[in-house]
Order: sequence, then C-alpha cells, then structure tokens
Amino acid sequence: MDCELSKEMGDQPKVSTISQLLDASNPIDDGVQTVRTVWFHSKTLFLFTKSDFKTVMVPQSAFALALVLSRAGQIMAPTQTRLQIVLRVPYMLVWLWLHLLVQDIANQRLPEAVLEDRENKPWRPMPTKRLNSVEAQRLLRVAVSVASGSSLLIGSFVPSVSLMTLIWLYNDLNGSSTGFIQRNIITTAGLCCFGWGGVTTLLAGEITHEGKLLLGQWTVLTASVVLTTIQVQDFPDMAGDMARMRRTMPLIYGKQLSRWSLAIPTIAWSALCPLFWGVMALESALIGCIGGVVAISTILRWDKSSNEMVLMLWCCWTTAIYLLPLSSPT
Repeated sequence: MDCELSKEMGDQPKVSTISQLLDASNPIDDGVQTVRTVWFHSKTLFLFTKSDFKTVMVPQSAFALALVLSRAGQIMAPTQTRLQIVLRVPYMLVWLWLHLLVQDIANQRLPEAVLEDRENKPWRPMPTKRLNSVEAQRLLRVAVSVASGSSLLIGSFVPSVSLMTLIWLYNDLNGSSTGFIQRNIITTAGLCCFGWGGVTTLLAGEITHEGKLLLGQWTVLTASVVLTTIQVQDFPDMAGDMARMRRTMPLIYGKQLSRWSLAIPTIAWSALCPLFWGVMALESALIGCIGGVVAISTILRWDKSSNEMVLMLWCCWTTAIYLLPLSSPT
C-alpha cells in the first residue's frame, strides 16, 4: 500500500516541509493594513463555513425538518404543534451554523490545514491572511462558548458536547490524518450529531421514549449510508491531501478501487433506504435516479470539475434520503 501511495504521489506537487508548515501558521506581514469593519468580520465568518453549506447546513436541516414534520414527529413529540416546531426553525439554523463554525475554525486554523487550503480552497480566511493563527484561536474559544451556552438554553446540550468531543478528536488529536477509516468514522459521527442537534433544537429537547428509538434507528441507517460513501469528499481534495500527507482512500488504494467503493454502496442504499419508511415507487425512483447518476459519474469522469460535480450530486442524494420520512404512509 505504501509503495502504491508513493507511486501515485510521484507526479504531484512536493510534500510540505516543516518550514512550509511554520509559514502557514504564521502569516507574514506584507505591510498592507486592512481596515477591519463589521462587514470584514462577517465575511470572515462566512468564508470559514462557505464550503460546508452544501455538505452540512442543507442536508442536516433537511434531516431534522423532515423527521419532526412527518408523521414520525407525532410519535417523537405528540404534544407539540407544527407551528411550535416551525417557530423554532431559526434556532435550529443558528445551532447548526454555530457548531459548523466551531468545526471549521478548529480545522482551518491548523498549519497543515492552511497548507492544504492553499491547494484546494485558497479563498478561505487563513490562506488569504484575513486573520492569523493566534486570532483564530481566540475566535475559536468564543465560538465554543457561544455554541455550548446557547445549546444549554435551547435543549441541545448533549448533542453539542458530543459534537465538540468529536471536533477535538478530529483536529487537535489528529484524527483527520491517522487513517481514512478512523477519519471517516469521526466525520460520520459528527454529521450524525449535527442532525441529532437539529432535531432536539426543533423539539426543545422533549422527545418520547418511542421517538428516541425511532430517531436512533434512522440515525444508524443514515450513518451507514454516509460511512460507506463519504470517500466522495476525498476526490476533489487529492492535491491538498497529498500536500499534508493525509492518507485518504484514493491515495492509499488508488482511484479506480475507491470509485467503485463509492458507486456500489450508492446503488445499494438507493434501493434499501426507501424500504425503511415504506415509501411509494415514485420517491424510490427519484432517489435511484440521483444515486445512479452519482455512481455512473464517479466511474466514468475523473477530472477535478467532475469530482466537484459528483460531490454536489452526492449532497443532493443524501438530502433526498433525509427527506424520506415526509413520504412515509405510516
């Protein structure tokens, strides 16, 4: 495996050095002073989370809303009306974004991540020197306090603490680079915490015993979907992953095997997930069509723009799966 990894890396940009990492974490003052207005800081916060709206904010909002507004929601919280739930949607969106901000700052402030972003996402705050590592650390402490404190007030403290623990494992304990299996497990668990937190925020933390069982079953199933297909996120970022020596599936086992490992589970889950909710043929066909396009595209098209397109389609596919409870007849 290591020989294959070295062979694949042969034609790629040179691996990072210690001096590069030090430079990445300590931006050089180029003599240009930027006026830091409220708009400047707002844009900086947005840029931290920009690329994760399609992978976290939209899918996990769909997960939470579809579950609590479906007939399953009547099992989870029979005393709450739909109006009460809808009025808590802004709280849910703020909860998701605050915790996404914590994750993104925690990750993007690291020297290796800055080096990677110079290859993959050079518009992010750290590569563009909108703030340095010390300022990012201070911002992270504030974000963690605000996210945890607000969770305590709106009934989502346990999902918040669970997610914070996973963020710590992924970033500060280097869980993102120790191997793709551990990395994918932590990432999948983190996404589940986002969905869990969204649900508990919408229901103010009040869920019946039967509702908790249903939420647990649906979370396990969707977690299995994500765990077996999340390597889709590695294909667009291969150059940056090589720069920081991150051992992802495409870099260890090669592109062809990794792409088939995405295509086959996508087709299988497209058929199995609708069965959980007993939905009709139309909804099943829609998920099958999106999943089929994901599978075919990932096998046939390997360029960077196609990899980005497949990732976007995968986000649409998982979102369609998350919406299945709305179509359940029972």
